[in-house]
This record gives sequence, structure tokens and C-alpha cells, in this order.
Amino acid sequence: MSIVEKAVEKLKTLQLEPPVSPRIEAGSPHPAPTIERLRDSARVVDQTTETVPSWHVDHMALKRMGLLSADDETNGRLTEELRRIKRPLMDNAIGKGGRVLAHAKRIVVTSALPGEGKSFTAVNLALSLARERDFEVLLVDGDIPKSDITRVLGLEGRPGLMDVLADEQRQPTEVIVRTDVPNLMVVPVGMRQSLTAELFGSLRMEHVLEEFGGPNLRRLVVFDSSPLLATSESQVLVSHMGQVVMVVAADRTRQQVVNSALQSLNGPQYVGLMLNMSCLPASENHYDSYYYG
Repeated sequence: MSIVEKAVEKLKTLQLEPPVSPRIEAGSPHPAPTIERLRDSARVVDQTTETVPSWHVDHMALKRMGLLSADDETNGRLTEELRRIKRPLMDNAIGKGGRVLAHAKRIVVTSALPGEGKSFTAVNLALSLARERDFEVLLVDGDIPKSDITRVLGLEGRPGLMDVLADEQRQPTEVIVRTDVPNLMVVPVGMRQSLTAELFGSLRMEHVLEEFGGPNLRRLVVFDSSPLLATSESQVLVSHMGQVVMVVAADRTRQQVVNSALQSLNGPQYVGLMLNMSCLPASENHYDSYYYG
């Protein structure tokens, strides 16, 4: 038999043999297509993100410090006064104020000097705003020297504002801490940096603020700032804001000091003065506030 004849006979033999299917172990599933496996992987990632626990806010600790309780309205007087303070801020944020403001959803709470109650006011304002059905609130600790909000909420050691400003590889959303208080998120101060004023004045700062604002048009970003006359970075921080709440301690802060602090606000922001620590009788307002453009 010639070589050609042998090859033809071999070919006939191969055609008669049935194709061998890949062996599948009993009980093992058929391998899913690539797209389906990618979808399954995405679902696992989503489930993992959703199950990340929220940061617990100690409601009893808030009450002990005289702060607005996040779970009830036992302090009716404080609750009502905060409603009066936040109303014009919310109107400006949604465009119902007297004029259209740039960055109206960015609100900074500051004072002329230390010890006037600005951090106390910033936390209470954020908690009160978070009770609104139409808003969610991001409270940012921007008082770098003292970082009272970070300490009060037990967020020391966590990355925060200064970390995302100093490291451009870090995403701003990574430092947002969602709490178990409905509609309330927090950004701690993070690791302190030596050039705070320069970081606040950088292009990176504006990018971080845009990311903090998020895609949610109803998100209000509330900053606690260091006092205007105590640090240089406070005035730089305020320049990025659309609304300013300046806390004034009653019978303590001199008018000349208040005027000096106001003169440092040379931007187009909406400015509100809030009188704190007033010794008014219970029948009158503890907070006495007035607002002007």
C-alpha cells in the first residue's frame, strides 16, 4: 500500500471517531461567559460596598456636650433657634434668597476669635440641616489647629481633608465617613500639614470641594473653620465658600474685633452674624441672629 493510500485510510478512521467533549466533573457548573462573570463580580463589589457599616455617633455624648440630639427633640429651645438660623441658608442654597450666589451650597461657620462657640454651632447646624427631608449634609472639619469636630466624633487617626489636599493620588470621596445619623456624613481633619494656607489656596482645593459636593444637587457642605483673626488659612478657606455664618460671643467680643473680622471677608459671600452665649431669660431667644448681604 502506498503512502497516499495509508493516509486516506487514516483520515477515514478519524472521521468515524466521535468528538471527545471536555470532561466536566459531576456536580460542577458550566463555566459562565466572560460578560456574565464580570457582572457577577460587579454585584459582589456592590454588595460589599453596601454592607460597609456606618460610623456610630454617640447620641448620649452629644447630649452631655450640650449639642443637638440626633435622635429626638428634647431640647426644644435649641431646636427652634437652629431652625431660624438655617432657614435663610437653605433658601440661598436652592436659589430662593435675595440674590443668586456662587457655591451657595458651601457654608462655613467661623468667628473672629477662639472660644466664641463656632464648632458648637457648626455641629448643631449640620445636625439640624440633616433633619431636612430634601437635603443631605457633609460636615467638614476645617479647623486644622484644634480639630474639635474630629475629636468629638471620635475620628482621630482617620484620613481626612488635609490628606486629600496633600496627596493628589487620593480620591476626595475616600475620606467621606457616612454616619448612622440619617443624611449626615463627616470629613475629619486628617494629618496636619505645614502649608495649610497654601493647600487651601491651591487648584487642588477647588477640585476637592467639587468632589465633596458630589452628584447630589441637594448636598450641603458645612465647614468648621478656624477663627478669622487667629489663622491665615481661615480667610483662604472662606474665599471658597458661598455662605458664611460668623459666630459672635455676647458681652465678650468687642465691636471693633467683629468689624475687623468682617473687613477680612472681601468676597461676594452671603454673611450671617449669630449672637451666641447670650444671657437672655428663657422666654427670649438664646441665639439672636441677623443676616445681611
